[in-house]
Amino acid sequence: MDWIKLTTKDLECVLNKPQLDILKAQALRSPDMDIAFEVISNIVARIRAEIAVSGLNSLDADHSRIPLELKDCALRLCVESLQARLPSMELSKLQIKYADDARETLVRVASGELPVSRPLFSISTATAKKGISSSASKKISTRKTMKEL
Repeated sequence: MDWIKLTTKDLECVLNKPQLDILKAQALRSPDMDIAFEVISNIVARIRAEIAVSGLNSLDADHSRIPLELKDCALRLCVESLQARLPSMELSKLQIKYADDARETLVRVASGELPVSRPLFSISTATAKKGISSSASKKISTRKTMKEL
């Protein structure tokens, strides 16, 4: 399955009207700084890191793509992150719950409990598992050597 790129248009679908107005006002005040794009980029990087840490999943070769099944998680975390950047943007209780659920989903992905779809052009994230080996130490003392002690 092909992975997706998140856009600011995707983000607009999860914001309510007052939040969207605040975001648009911020964009007009600082046209050279796109806060929404920065937030999306940071959340995409975080999600890709959570996918990679399990060692079971593969990543898309394009660093701006995430699996379609994690799109909602990404958008919910973006809303929460936007609120941190724009304190006047208040989150609803439902948006806070969705962000908590998104973090729980990412924990499951990172632990390998929840695998994600394989991208068309993938990079392996599997890491060599280092095991611990133990064995009995060589016997240094014998009855003969213990007599003098």
